[in-house]
Amino acid sequence: MFRSFTAASAPIPTETPFVTSVGESRRHLVDRLRAYHLDKYIALPQIAVMGDTSSGKSSVLSAISGITFPSSSTLTTRCPTQLVLSQAPKLSGSARLMRYNGTPEPPTAIASMADVTAAIASLTQQLVDEGQSISDDWIEIALEGPALPDLTLVDLPGLIRTVGDDEDVGMIARVRALVQRFLHQERTIILAVVLANVDVHNTEILHLSKEVDADGTRTMSILTKPDLVDVGSEQAVLDLLANRTMKNRSHGYHMVKCRGQDALNKGVSIEAARNEEATYFATHSVWRSVDTHLLGTGRLATKLSMLLLAFVESELPKVYAEIDTQTADCQRELAAMGPPLRTAGTRRQVYMEHVRIAKQHLDDAAHGQYKGDFFRDGTDDNRLRAQLRRLEGDFQEAIDSLSTIDVNVVDMPKREPLVGDYVEVHEGDDEWQVQKVTKVGSKSRVLTAAHSHAWLERGSEWRFMTVLDTTELKQLMLDSRGDELSLFLSYTTFANVTEQHYLSAWEAPMQTLFEGYKALLAEVTRRAIISTQAPTGVQQHLERIANQVLTTCADATKPALDKIMHKEKRPYTQNDAMYRDFTTLRYQPLMQGLDALSANVSMGAVKALLQMHASVGSVSNEDAQATDLHHAISAYLHVAKKRFTDLVPMELNSTLVESYVMQLARRWETMDATDEILERILFESDADALRRDELGNKLEALRRAKDDIDMP
Repeated sequence: MFRSFTAASAPIPTETPFVTSVGESRRHLVDRLRAYHLDKYIALPQIAVMGDTSSGKSSVLSAISGITFPSSSTLTTRCPTQLVLSQAPKLSGSARLMRYNGTPEPPTAIASMADVTAAIASLTQQLVDEGQSISDDWIEIALEGPALPDLTLVDLPGLIRTVGDDEDVGMIARVRALVQRFLHQERTIILAVVLANVDVHNTEILHLSKEVDADGTRTMSILTKPDLVDVGSEQAVLDLLANRTMKNRSHGYHMVKCRGQDALNKGVSIEAARNEEATYFATHSVWRSVDTHLLGTGRLATKLSMLLLAFVESELPKVYAEIDTQTADCQRELAAMGPPLRTAGTRRQVYMEHVRIAKQHLDDAAHGQYKGDFFRDGTDDNRLRAQLRRLEGDFQEAIDSLSTIDVNVVDMPKREPLVGDYVEVHEGDDEWQVQKVTKVGSKSRVLTAAHSHAWLERGSEWRFMTVLDTTELKQLMLDSRGDELSLFLSYTTFANVTEQHYLSAWEAPMQTLFEGYKALLAEVTRRAIISTQAPTGVQQHLERIANQVLTTCADATKPALDKIMHKEKRPYTQNDAMYRDFTTLRYQPLMQGLDALSANVSMGAVKALLQMHASVGSVSNEDAQATDLHHAISAYLHVAKKRFTDLVPMELNSTLVESYVMQLARRWETMDATDEILERILFESDADALRRDELGNKLEALRRAKDDIDMP
């Protein structure tokens, strides 16, 4: 009637002393790791029993463990129940409630199987009393005895689709979320319990397991209640057991027959139920042809033990590696948090380390020692000295610009050339020669002795000799005269003109440089403080002190700069360079004019040059003195600006930068670092304290676990 049956799943290997001793030690090791709460941080190998509420999960667990679970409708599975079972000569154990995010409850001793049932009922009722219809907390039953398998199982609440009138509809989603959490743990073997008389293709738990375990390498399916399979429908079950349908089940299917509700009501013992199960499979007309490795709770317990042992052996090296990785991550995060700030000494140690970093970065920036990551930031330029140098360059350019006297020449666009005038004639490249006009053709065309046949065009070929326009200087000189003789240029006149029209203008660039220094010091200090990664309160404290010190140093620097400016406004120098520059400026036009004379020099040309450039002839006394004043101011400014552009940066570096860095370090380290201040600015937030405790607990669990694992 039925096709011949051949089990497609691999047979369970025969136990050997090595497997028993070594494998069991590994399994108990995992139980110890779980006791260290390592599973809170790293997934550990385990078997989780899942299925619908009506699938018979509890009956399967009872048959395997010998534990009778509470059957009251109000005490159905409301949280994961972990069974840690071991063989031992005498029955003993404990039960306790493990908090998902908290400290475990004290354990209750167990001396009999009845104690286990009572403990599960009591702990479940505790969750109900706490208002937890479905909880992430779990019940841990650690039990050893002569009739127990070496096995660790986690029983999950059954999947539900409806709730009672007085029940929270949110239970449906919470149960599903709890099951999903275990399904997604890659080191969890999924024990999917389904009814033998339903279409497994429509079973929710098998669909959910396939989503997370497509190849079925960590899923075993358990068929329950075979006595409900209609006569004549057994072939579908046989095909499942032979792994001929839903072939992506590496561990195949296993079928059991456990106590039903009627047997529970009649008080049928677990031992009697096991005997009845064995008789049922051995005498059933169809099931008796099935490989006995695929039937019965006894075979299932052995199969699960071996499966868990093999899984533990394959996963422990990965667990060990994860312990190392998470230990390093945990230590790194704790190191970044620094030591706990519970004592004055610790707070001072942490504070001084922040100060050391900020002070070192600021000192290096101020002295141009650009080493370390602080100066390699791609977004901010922390090279303070280099930026100050750029400001000083801008300052020097501004002073140079304000120290240049515009050379205005007499504009003679309307004057017509006359025969006998001496003009400059372009002889190629940049060479101009002084020549006498011999004939005038028009306002712009002339002939000279050297060019007697070709008319020369004004502008491109000839021009009047340059005459310095001293009109403005003459007026300034007259406005500044004292009772000196008009024959001499007095110091008072020179000083008044120089100070009012040139030296006073230097104050604005000096102030700009001063403000630039302050802004750069403030900004680089701010970034040096940020680089410490100190708590916000410490950073604000350091920056507040820095602002105070900068204001103090700036207030001391301003009078020093004013003093420099006051001195510069009274022209003075003993530098011989001024005389040399003055002489050069005074006679350079004459020398250039003489150089421009042609080889056939005439006395008239020489006289014309002397009259124009050496105040000989018709030049007035005012024109001559104004010209000398022009040259004297130019010569003096050339000397004074060099002195000024050195003195101002030197004063800023000494009185502002160096003083600021030194005073700031002293304030940071001593005056503003009392125990009272540090207690106010250095403290851990509640979140940080909680995180530190979490990391400490995690590190302790990882350490204990690693010490316990015996890995090569």
